[in-house]
Amino acid sequence: MHDLGNMKNWPELQALGLLVALSGNARSIGQAAAALDLAQPNASRSLRNLERDLKVPLLRRSPQGTELTVEGRAVAEWGSKVIEAYDVLDAGARAIRDARAGTVKVSASLTVAEYLMPHHLTTFRAAHPKIDIGLSVENSATVIDRVRRQTCDLGLIESVSLPRDLNAEVVGRDRLMIACASKFPHAWTKPITAEELTQVPLLVREIGSGTREAIDAALIAAGGVRVAGEYGSNSALRIAAATSVAPAVLSELALRDDFRAGRLVPLPVADDVDLTRELHAVWARNRRQSPGARLLLEHMVDSLR
Repeated sequence: MHDLGNMKNWPELQALGLLVALSGNARSIGQAAAALDLAQPNASRSLRNLERDLKVPLLRRSPQGTELTVEGRAVAEWGSKVIEAYDVLDAGARAIRDARAGTVKVSASLTVAEYLMPHHLTTFRAAHPKIDIGLSVENSATVIDRVRRQTCDLGLIESVSLPRDLNAEVVGRDRLMIACASKFPHAWTKPITAEELTQVPLLVREIGSGTREAIDAALIAAGGVRVAGEYGSNSALRIAAATSVAPAVLSELALRDDFRAGRLVPLPVADDVDLTRELHAVWARNRRQSPGARLLLEHMVDSLR
């Protein structure tokens, strides 16, 4: 049993957050305050109050800055678990609110959000006008993290490898292409093999995106990707490729308009370069899907048939 009578002496969550920030990347109270969007005087006051309430020396202050004591690091480690527990509570409460409001929270990777979801949302809303869809756009790694933390009902990813702790279902199919400017000086007239492609500097998405994972998986056995540049968006990749910086690796969905307009041309690849992939919906195993989320998933799966 918890001693609820001591609640009045419990530390503030905000103060624990500052302490956790100082145990991580923050090198000063000012940096910790900025991470939590607090004014530094308020942060300093909050930490002083925490030391007073816990009756434990948490900080060591010197002209060089502020660092945690040994006791402070122990309290920060315990405090991080309190914050994680609160995140679970907060996510659960928001899920209840969203379910009651008939809202489905979807987190989708960039390519899926840009090129597949507009059609799905239009047709789904026509069939289910009382169900609202809230869509956030992240890379695949962040989508998976949000599903695990239960801050969304459904995740849509492009990743080749699927997390074993989540449920998954195919909702689409896609193919990556190597695209370059029509005047790119090293354009090929015959299909390029996987080994040859590893010698070509390529413009790629950032690590954590499904597109990057797919090209890494396709070339790892031949020696891996030679990176000419990393970009956090499909648009930036297309623009860089069109200016002849280097060929770009992108979904054919993202390249259709550029191919039609002649801004980019596809480079032929040999059969040993497998650039096909499946797009998946993922959701938490320990969380029952809301009726709205289940309807949306069925809608996307049915569109494949």
